[in-house]
Amino acid sequence: MDFSGLLIKMLIFVVLMMTGYIVAKKGIAGPEFTKTASKLVINFFMAATIINSVLKISPDMVEMNFGIIFAVLTISMAAGFGLAALAGLCIPMVKKGGGVVQLLMGAPNTMFIALPVLDQIFGPVAVFYCSLSAIPFNVILYTYGVWLLKRGSEENKVHLKEVLTVPLISTIVAALIFFIQPPIPRVVSELCGSISGATMPMSMIVIGSSLGSVNLLDTFKNGKLYFISFFKLVFIPAVVWLVCSFITTDPVLLISAVILAASPAAVMISILAIQYTGDGVFASEGILHGTVLSMIVIPLWVYLLSAVI
Repeated sequence: MDFSGLLIKMLIFVVLMMTGYIVAKKGIAGPEFTKTASKLVINFFMAATIINSVLKISPDMVEMNFGIIFAVLTISMAAGFGLAALAGLCIPMVKKGGGVVQLLMGAPNTMFIALPVLDQIFGPVAVFYCSLSAIPFNVILYTYGVWLLKRGSEENKVHLKEVLTVPLISTIVAALIFFIQPPIPRVVSELCGSISGATMPMSMIVIGSSLGSVNLLDTFKNGKLYFISFFKLVFIPAVVWLVCSFITTDPVLLISAVILAASPAAVMISILAIQYTGDGVFASEGILHGTVLSMIVIPLWVYLLSAVI
């Protein structure tokens, strides 16, 4: 793997993300832009990218049992939530922080970070793996994750519509296309390919603009966030690597699983925190902290895994 090329791509990620951050700080793009653009990215660009991933591969390109693929991806997703829950029982700081801290430690940004990163590194096969991870991720986040935040509130029920997001539906459609292999009109294929090309830059700009209300310097003075980021970016992916290496030897799947686990906290955590706990500021600080550090840590993970696997 061309590690220098990866560093250049990650540098582009940082520049795009900081562009969105500066634009939001300057008031050029306000909360309405972020809200609208994030919906557009999730419901349109990422849906097209997920569908495009299966149009670029065929079943014979995936050489292992589908059950193994899904098991590895489920472990990658569940490990974060499980280890964060265990930390909540054993570590006073995590227990005191409640559901927000646990989700910052356990819920990865699969769509805005992992998907464009894996697309740039490995292409359609890794994008397909990443999109499949949306199934266990959505189920866990919008059931257990929402329950964590709703504890103690009057409304502690989880609704089905919260789980059935557009990326999840797109993943199910992509899986059906993958297995059935129906004829796809050329215009649909080329349209999905063209739209998916905008996913990475749009994702980075939206992430930056969504964190525009957070003070960058104050965030990096908070020692608590360094522990959370270390747990999320280093400890959890190390455990995922250790466990999944016993299940698969496929380098693309294994590296994809680790990168998914090493992705910073999902932007959705801030939205859910505002909705259910009112602690959106700390959630946003944690997301910003982890996202900035991930631009350094993820290339290191890729370099290490590429040298070892």
